[in-house]
Amino acid sequence: MKPNFYKTHAFRRLSSALALSLLLILALYTCSGVKSDPVSFNRPVIGLMTTLPLQWREGDIGDVISSAGIASPAFNRISVNYEMRSIDNFNPKSLEGVGALMLAQSRALSPGELVDLDAWVRKGGRLLLLADPALHWESIYPLGDKRRPLFTSLLSPLFTHWGLELVLPIAQGNEKYQIIKVGEHTIRTITVGEWQALTKSTERCSISENRFIVKCEIGEGKAILVADADLLDAEHWQGSGIRAAVGSDDFANIDWIEQQLDELSAK
Repeated sequence: MKPNFYKTHAFRRLSSALALSLLLILALYTCSGVKSDPVSFNRPVIGLMTTLPLQWREGDIGDVISSAGIASPAFNRISVNYEMRSIDNFNPKSLEGVGALMLAQSRALSPGELVDLDAWVRKGGRLLLLADPALHWESIYPLGDKRRPLFTSLLSPLFTHWGLELVLPIAQGNEKYQIIKVGEHTIRTITVGEWQALTKSTERCSISENRFIVKCEIGEGKAILVADADLLDAEHWQGSGIRAAVGSDDFANIDWIEQQLDELSAK
């Protein structure tokens, strides 16, 4: 019996569609910059809560598919050594299996979430918090759009609870960039804030000399607070010219971030 032409033709079209779908999924995975090295299964897990376009580029699905890569250069770089897990709703259950939590210009947390975060850190949680008092991250969304990264950090209640205040120095100057020396690393960013200690505080927090970083021991946990989030923007650190050709950076922003994650993840 000869095969039915129409059924055969339909089957071939279905097979072609499935193959095309698989190729599209593979292309998206490849563009995301996530490496398939077997060692990656042993990467420490970092929870990420952010309003910045780190894991996904801004735009609709068509923009994402047509872009050169889905994730930002900072996310791709950090994902080589860490498994970045998106955290949308903060609660103790969402942090199960997370070695450290990274809040990068995160959304405002509800009073209940702030209580849960404080309790999580006190019980031994590790937190890297990047809070910008005046973000300068370009966005396709207009001011007031909920999809736009927050212009200023909305976590003041947490800072106050830990005896800290984040301020923006009045004298910022007219320079386009700011160069900050942090240990052996040189960071380039813009509109850096400062940490100030409140007079009444029982927390063990140490503010760096340039007031850029605070390292706190909160109960049994640790927190590193950074007075900036723009430093994650590739515009400030990614290599240019010959450096871009050889794959090196102009500034050590991401190397420094990874050093902080290493410190927090170490047992």
